[in-house]
Amino acid sequence: MWLTLSLLSALFLGLNEVAKKSALNSNAVIPVLAVSIWISALLFLPLQISSMAAPTWIRESAFYIPPVSAEAHWGIVLKAVIVLGSWIFGFFATKHLPLTISASIKATRPAFVVLGAVLIFGERLDATRWTGVAIVLGALAALSRLDKRDGPRRKTLWLWFLIASTLLGAASALWDKFLIARYDRLAVQAYTCYYQSLMMIAIVMTMWYPSRKRSTPFRWRWSIFLTAVLLTAADFLYFYALSDPQALLSVVSTIRRSGVVVTFVAGALMFRERQIGTKAALLAVVLGGVALLYFG
Repeated sequence: MWLTLSLLSALFLGLNEVAKKSALNSNAVIPVLAVSIWISALLFLPLQISSMAAPTWIRESAFYIPPVSAEAHWGIVLKAVIVLGSWIFGFFATKHLPLTISASIKATRPAFVVLGAVLIFGERLDATRWTGVAIVLGALAALSRLDKRDGPRRKTLWLWFLIASTLLGAASALWDKFLIARYDRLAVQAYTCYYQSLMMIAIVMTMWYPSRKRSTPFRWRWSIFLTAVLLTAADFLYFYALSDPQALLSVVSTIRRSGVVVTFVAGALMFRERQIGTKAALLAVVLGGVALLYFG
């Protein structure tokens, strides 16, 4: 079950990258991020209110948000800070880099997650899954190096932003495993959104609003709404998968990043990006590695 949830999360995550690229095109980064986070928080409010009223139907469903301890809230605040940092760096990089290069470098995140899962949580993979991890990471590493012609030197800053986003994302995944083992998965996701919403108010007022007339203007697009919905769905499935006692973070994270397949197809068809034949061959290798992870 957790493997299937991981695959569905990968699908939504890949679609989210496409929606995000569309939302950020010639648009102000900070307000796009802020509005998408606020929309995500609003999606949880009906569930939060229903959970506080505590009718029987929601208590017995997968959508019940229970209260959590003060200790849990501190852990969730730390997660919110890590994820928000990853998103800020990632949104700027996504706007300024080709979709294929940004998605491929982000897809190397499982390498750091696998290392942390083995060293910190003591996860053990059988030979088939180790082979799958090696194949996927090798193909993703090749993809991340493939688009150097698409990322000229003047874009070096955005490449560093992308690396920072990737490392923070890996740290978030490891912290997720710690939190989900102790607290309710939906509470972690919902309260993370609430805390990020508050943080974004301060960030908007300090980083964008004072200079809004001298910088790129903000334009509402429905792709911003789509970004919020797709990411919320992807994270819901991801946390659901991690809540399974048998779930392996190293496998879940690697499968989840296979959503890069969707992103590359969109990059080829919608954004007319280059080297599609070579990328398609490498993505076939990625899918082969994912198959080993799924059936191992």
